Amino acid sequence: MAVIRKKFSKHLSTIKENEGSVAVLTLGLFLMTLAFATLMTDIASIAIAKRSLIHASEAAVVRAVQSLDESIYYNGKNAIAIPINCSMARMKVIQELGLWMQGGGQMLRPELVEIALVDFYCLDNVIRISTTAKAKLPFRLPNSTLVNVDIHASVGAQSNRQN
Repeated sequence: MAVIRKKFSKHLSTIKENEGSVAVLTLGLFLMTLAFATLMTDIASIAIAKRSLIHASEAAVVRAVQSLDESIYYNGKNAIAIPINCSMARMKVIQELGLWMQGGGQMLRPELVEIALVDFYCLDNVIRISTTAKAKLPFRLPNSTLVNVDIHASVGAQSNRQN
């Protein structure tokens, strides 16, 4: 009986030594899982904000491409394409982006701030714009200066006649 008790007590002391190790490993795994979930949330937030910026840019281009240059169109100088009034198109792009920022609506994500027009290209029947915005991160690392991420989008459109 003494031999069994000696072996059993030796086994119990080994189990007691490993109890703290399991708690540390469990805590470490929990912290790693939490950090990974935080990182995935930040990445998903940036991706959704980028998609919202693309939607805003597409809406601005669609509105701008409808700016008809009446002097060229009614004189019949352009047979294939519908000419665009570039100065009016630029105003419509800026106006549409401003409406997205003011009204927001359901399309603009709350993470997206400061939409700005970076580049505007207009020639004959083609319009291309580049926009930029800041996306707020939902989670911030302690002692990190990274609060916003700059995102960019480029969108273009072309007007053609359909016979």
